[in-house]
Amino acid sequence: MLEINSVHHTEIEECNIFGNGVCHINGMVVFVKDALPREKCSVKITRAFPSYAYAEKTDNASFSEDRALPCCDAYEACGGCCFLHTTLENENDIKRKYVLSTMKKRGIEIDVEDTICPAKEKYRNKVVLFVENNQYGYMQGGTNKIVPHVACKLNDDVFDQIASFTVKELSGSSLRAIYMRKSSQKTPEIMVCPIFYKQTDLFSYASSLISHFPNVKTILYSVYNDKDFALENVKFKTLYGDGYIFDELCGLRFRISPKSFYQVNPNCAKTLYEKAIELAQLSKGDVCADLFCGTGTIGIICAKKTGATVYGVEIVEDAVKDAKFNAKLNEIENISFEATDAKNFNKKVDTCIIDPPRKGCSSLMIETLLRLKPKRIVYVSCNPDTLARDIKSLLSDYKISSPLYPFNMFPRTSHVESVVCLTRRLDN
Repeated sequence: MLEINSVHHTEIEECNIFGNGVCHINGMVVFVKDALPREKCSVKITRAFPSYAYAEKTDNASFSEDRALPCCDAYEACGGCCFLHTTLENENDIKRKYVLSTMKKRGIEIDVEDTICPAKEKYRNKVVLFVENNQYGYMQGGTNKIVPHVACKLNDDVFDQIASFTVKELSGSSLRAIYMRKSSQKTPEIMVCPIFYKQTDLFSYASSLISHFPNVKTILYSVYNDKDFALENVKFKTLYGDGYIFDELCGLRFRISPKSFYQVNPNCAKTLYEKAIELAQLSKGDVCADLFCGTGTIGIICAKKTGATVYGVEIVEDAVKDAKFNAKLNEIENISFEATDAKNFNKKVDTCIIDPPRKGCSSLMIETLLRLKPKRIVYVSCNPDTLARDIKSLLSDYKISSPLYPFNMFPRTSHVESVVCLTRRLDN
């Protein structure tokens, strides 16, 4: 085991998905913060374990041509963006290599396309900013410490403007956080949801907010004093407007409530959904299951574009209510929704589109897919590790019939989404 605070001279070999440089010291894997491949540097061991260690640079003898100057004052303290020290092009390449290596670790041979990334800054349409001592910011990774900032490169400017205004207007109150969503239309609709530790009079604030920001279409609020903050547990009450906003995606309109699942990067979501529907190869007369459908975005777009009959399946009842509303809003009649666990689905279909949470498919869900025997499975994933595991479980009956397409849905962070198509083997 390497000694804490020991200093070593090394050369960085690669970069992992968390933006850390990777090298070997005395035969041990060491993860070096803020380091890039081919850089020679001195590092100090900060944490050590039997098979790996973490280190920080003490100086650089050389710098990578892919290095970039972080463009955020809160970069070091916040930790939300782990790739601001390199170019977007290099980040995209790192994410492609990560997806490819994850597949290879499972023995899966697959072509991985270049990472698709339509936008790199100001792409977020949903944020939660935390408030302390009349300052706002994000939580530092792995802690409850708030890192104050004035502007975030990933947020639309209006979020920081509204946050600054809200903190000033509600100075001295029990304001805990500010949750906001916005649409991506030319004239956006904005939802603002202040969250408090205790009940607060909001009439004056609401009137002033609407006056200063006319695109604010609804204001909700909540009193939430649990020690640990979890947005899914926050219950909102409507103060102004209808309690939701509308957005346009792939030519269709969608109602967004505070708890609606809706991708935070609409430009990339549009490109990903279009790729998933292309891979599904559906036409009128075909039947498709949209499993883990959330508020129905992919399924509704698929039903509109292809004319196929679509069944949307989602375990969260509120999401299903939103999905049914959105189908009706867009006058889509060739789709229906069911509030149940996806593993219970039992209709004959030609294609399954699945978009599970980060934990991927359970063993029972894999059994359901094998039982349904669709001709195609289009798998949309937010976790390459569970995607690789699930593909491996399906290869007994299915073969990979498309390249794997990585999407940089969350540029500058450690996350990457993927989509791939599997086709049923003729002998099964």
